[in-house]
Amino acid sequence: MTTIDPDDSLFAAEQRGIENSGPWWQRAINIDEKLSFGTPTVMITVLVNIFGIVVFMRLGWIVGTAGVGGALALLFISILIVLITVFSAIGICQRCHVQSGGIYFLISHVLGSQLGGSISLVYIFGQAVGSSLVAVGFSESMARLFDTESQVIIKLVAIITIIVVTGINIAGVQHAIRAVTFLLICVGVSALDFVLGGMFRSTVVDGVGGWNKTRLNENWDSHYEQVDCNEVGFEYNAGTQTFFSLFGVLFANFLGVLAGVNMGGELQNPYKNIAKGELSAIGISSIGCFLFIMTFGSSVERDILLCDTLVGKRVAVSSTIYLAGIYISSLSSLTAGLIGTPRVLQGIAAEGFIPILNPLAQGDGPNNNPVKATIVLTVVAIIFVVVGDLNYLAILSTLPFLCTYAAVNYAYVSLAMSTDLKELKSQIVPENPNQPKADYGSSHHLKNDLDALFPERQQTQGMSNMIDVGIGGDFYSPFTNRYVAFCGAVVNVLICFLVNFWISVAHFVAIALMYYHIGQKCPTINKGVTEFSLRHMFDVVLKGDVPAQQNKGTLLIGTTIGPSMDVESSRLNDDNMDYADRKQYHHAENID
Repeated sequence: MTTIDPDDSLFAAEQRGIENSGPWWQRAINIDEKLSFGTPTVMITVLVNIFGIVVFMRLGWIVGTAGVGGALALLFISILIVLITVFSAIGICQRCHVQSGGIYFLISHVLGSQLGGSISLVYIFGQAVGSSLVAVGFSESMARLFDTESQVIIKLVAIITIIVVTGINIAGVQHAIRAVTFLLICVGVSALDFVLGGMFRSTVVDGVGGWNKTRLNENWDSHYEQVDCNEVGFEYNAGTQTFFSLFGVLFANFLGVLAGVNMGGELQNPYKNIAKGELSAIGISSIGCFLFIMTFGSSVERDILLCDTLVGKRVAVSSTIYLAGIYISSLSSLTAGLIGTPRVLQGIAAEGFIPILNPLAQGDGPNNNPVKATIVLTVVAIIFVVVGDLNYLAILSTLPFLCTYAAVNYAYVSLAMSTDLKELKSQIVPENPNQPKADYGSSHHLKNDLDALFPERQQTQGMSNMIDVGIGGDFYSPFTNRYVAFCGAVVNVLICFLVNFWISVAHFVAIALMYYHIGQKCPTINKGVTEFSLRHMFDVVLKGDVPAQQNKGTLLIGTTIGPSMDVESSRLNDDNMDYADRKQYHHAENID
């Protein structure tokens, strides 16, 4: 029979267990224990980040400008870019033990904190601008609902929205996840309402009807020229566009694709949870975007697509449900964006190489909730709400993410190519299978014991152990290809300059300046686990030779004669009957 200690005893909470460790109101409101999430949480967090305000308020305009064919091409390119990046992140998670810090940990752990910190600060900037984008989209739709175009009202509503969502996140990640789950269900209902409206509407009213093959053919080609929307009763005028300016707007829909990585420190099995959750979210959102493009292109005339940013409510079965989807998707995207990004900023601050960020390293509660980092991001988001409109914020938020995705791809290339270096080193200096076993009390035996008790220790024993951690045979493992990742990194950088050349230059200059500052401030900062360089990659791929083999002839000469010294042993413990049966292991040696 098990004896239960009284409620006020030292171990009463442990005996009751986690589920009954406190009253129900404390478990429902206050988080007094560390939380861990799984694949569904990752999928929900990513999905609400990549299926939001751009789909509901700008996808129709993109279809009208680029045409159905161009919109599908933009969608395909966007999905391809994010898939390459996600597979690169999965490849890194295969080989590294994922910790808190998200994107920053992924990049800095492989390439070093100097580059990781520089890229991650740009990523955080992009996420803050993305939060401004979502808030402005939400307030624009609210303004249209009340038939006002006042920019003061739009920006005021956006600021209030950001502050409210910040309060939800500060209350705790558990409450934010619950709120996001409910909001995601509502967004799904709204999307279904829109698609069904396009499928079953039989009459055409003011240029809006149901699915029609003739209208689809009319909207297939692009129309980048400026249109006078006053002729159809609207004041909206986006001006002349290009393929890549539209890409900058559409890609803003996929900015939160790595939101699951930012939650790595709070996941039960980060590698599997991130991989399955990320891929599931991308698949679902891609199907949703495809259905929206086809519905817009086959149901609405081009002039209406170009001028009416809320034409979707006229296509949907219920305009109320569609508008609710806009509001809810904005809130859910904003909430999800403020869950992971503050943790990245907190991870950078914890490194200490940027003194002004040091106060942000401290979190609250057992989950280390980054309250201060969340407040800082809120302030930055409010600033950009004041200075930008929806299209401008979409482009401005796209460029930092393209830089970040390029860095993630290159990090995987660097880590994967380091495997070749490991194999070459093993050929040059093969392991000795006849290595003698150490006796009792030796450091070698102790090291093995600690490695068995704490497997994560093996990650700090050098690159040879690091690159083998977590490698598995899952269905997505073959897609983590180093050469595809390298091409993805190059394409990301190229698209940055095609979207907006001078803003891209400003981003890369900022990265270079931060890289230099961190290097000067902390010269002994973590250099990363990779042993790879671009020169080595080109030698292996193009020339097919192995520069490291040149060291095969290196001769190492050592001596077996030690320095002359006098060694004197002394006992540390006195004779005692209590320890008479123990061997006398404890000695000290004085070396002269």
